[in-house]
Amino acid sequence: MRNDRLFQILYLLLERGTMTAPELARALEVSVRTVYRDIDALSLSGVPVYATQGKHGGVSLLPNYSFDKALLTDEEQNQILYAIQSLRAAEQPVDALLSKLGGMFQKQNTNWIEVDFSRWGMGSTDSVKFERLKSALIGRRALNIVYCSANGETNRRVILPLKLIFKDKSWYLHAFCRMQEDYRLFKVNRIVEMEVLEERFSERPDETPQLEQSTYSMPEMQQMRLLFSPAVAFRVYDEFDCTMIEKQPDGSLLIPVQMPPDSWVVSYLHSFGTALTILEPESLRAQLAAHAKAIWEHHSKE
Repeated sequence: MRNDRLFQILYLLLERGTMTAPELARALEVSVRTVYRDIDALSLSGVPVYATQGKHGGVSLLPNYSFDKALLTDEEQNQILYAIQSLRAAEQPVDALLSKLGGMFQKQNTNWIEVDFSRWGMGSTDSVKFERLKSALIGRRALNIVYCSANGETNRRVILPLKLIFKDKSWYLHAFCRMQEDYRLFKVNRIVEMEVLEERFSERPDETPQLEQSTYSMPEMQQMRLLFSPAVAFRVYDEFDCTMIEKQPDGSLLIPVQMPPDSWVVSYLHSFGTALTILEPESLRAQLAAHAKAIWEHHSKE
């Protein structure tokens, strides 16, 4: 535990330059006395850390210091290499960096995983979109987008992009929307057009609300019990948490799950056809039957 804290101190000083002992104590959730003991331990291990007195004093590292790889555990080294390997998903040139770090960490195999978040058959299109998003996010530049909402409506709006988020198999952009005058989550795949504007904005990410604090909220959920045929087991294991799946004696798969009671869920469940039986709630069974009937009537018209 203490080694982790020593590395945290080192990381904070490398990132921020100078911090006071009380600031470090608050960041690490320890006492000031513990911080001073940890600083002494770093100094004894050869890390050039020093403290200065006065109004602008604090704890600092000597300029141009670089940390010793020995401060990182084997697992942490692997995590760093994985994170850098993941940058390939955004078309970043990381081969040289991987080679250098692999040599420093004495790792022979730095190519053990390939991460690609682009959709099948959409690699070049997604790469262009993510390159524009990266430019806007790093440069703090506004975006002019055409966005398709969940109800199928498209409209043009100017947004201030703050953070790119990957969650539940999809990319989302957390941004301030001038049309709504509030923070919103935009599904990246639904951004139909995108233009990076010359306009820059100065809001810092740490001054924006966290997702949990923003006005974006999850819809109310409905409890469901779904029974799937063994014929679609491959989809069930792809799309549901395996800990939720209850395999039945006949090979069918029972899943108690919570989903929002909206039209998207009805369409999604309809995609399983007769391989799905909705056990509960009865109202959802009626919705799915009505949805199937509407499709049949639409396609049976002469």
